[in-house]
Amino acid sequence: MNTVRTFLKNADVKKIGVVSFYAYFAINVLMKAFSYDHGDNIYKYFFYTAILFWGIKMIFTTYTMREVFWIAGMMGIGVMLSVITRQNMWLLSIMTVAAMKNCRFSVIAQIAVWIRCVAAVILVGGSLIGIFNIGEQTKLDSGYVEQHVYGFAMGEPNTAFLTIFLALLLVLYYNYERLNILWFAVTSLIALVFYKMTFCRTGVLVFFFCWGLILFEKIVKNKKIKSVLVCSVSVGAAFSLLTTLFYDGNNALLYKINHLVSGRVYIMNTYYKDQGLSLFPRTQAVFYTSYHGLIDNSYMNVTFYAGILVAVLFFVIIFKTMIRLYRMECYKELVMIGTLALYGVLEQFVLNGFMNIFLLLCGMLLYPGIVEEKHEK
Repeated sequence: MNTVRTFLKNADVKKIGVVSFYAYFAINVLMKAFSYDHGDNIYKYFFYTAILFWGIKMIFTTYTMREVFWIAGMMGIGVMLSVITRQNMWLLSIMTVAAMKNCRFSVIAQIAVWIRCVAAVILVGGSLIGIFNIGEQTKLDSGYVEQHVYGFAMGEPNTAFLTIFLALLLVLYYNYERLNILWFAVTSLIALVFYKMTFCRTGVLVFFFCWGLILFEKIVKNKKIKSVLVCSVSVGAAFSLLTTLFYDGNNALLYKINHLVSGRVYIMNTYYKDQGLSLFPRTQAVFYTSYHGLIDNSYMNVTFYAGILVAVLFFVIIFKTMIRLYRMECYKELVMIGTLALYGVLEQFVLNGFMNIFLLLCGMLLYPGIVEEKHEK
């Protein structure tokens, strides 16, 4: 005990907490990068280790009464959502944001980019040389011709492309100030090669949409015009809600939109007709009674499962975060959020803070110091 007391007395407890948070974050990103989830035994061991580091961070951090109040409120909401919806994603994201005090988002991004890139190289390289199951399948292309596609030890080809997409996105963010035509050529070639091997149209389209936003941000110098970047999540949420509420297969435009998003609008509209919307969270069992398919839309996934009140709170927090980023001239963060706002119309993963690290930027509303001012970069 005397040894422990001496160590704590001489150590910088603040740094111990910060390092513990980075370890907690790295472990969770590592598990996601290798496509492990709560159903895998190895995930459970790493998860419990990560929670230990999270606990150390919380213990070794000093919080103000204001911060304690907000953390308690957020954790209460997270526990409620975890119990009712049977989804731990919300609670984990809130726990992560609560523990971010004294940490830097730039370090978080650096950890994520290295883990994602190394994991992608290991999984793809290992699959190509036969260490892992390459996961060969056949898939119909847009012309209804069978194409050979590969999962690269990640199960589904779409999951494989998502892994590459997230690695590329983080590389673009990490090297944002150096991006040029060469970066565009190399990253586009990688994206197109993996598109050919996975036939993931959604991912490759969002990738080039990201480059479109990058080009817009770098060419446009007027700050007022750049303010459109703040609207990305709001537009995605409005589009998702309106198409869900008013979908009509006899309407040519809505029919075409539904076709472009592989029937997602029809599925959401069917759930809306069967179950309606609720102010409060609902259990998954409610939706399994009349199952129509996955709700592969982050905006409506929040609205259906967490309820309107939580959804509104969630989107208000994100909007306030984007306003803060805009005022700080953190445009590259807004570009990445805008990219994932589009992906959110088509997938659920955007709600996971270990896959979409830009969701964690909401922590700057509680701890402003986690994001550097532009002049500090």
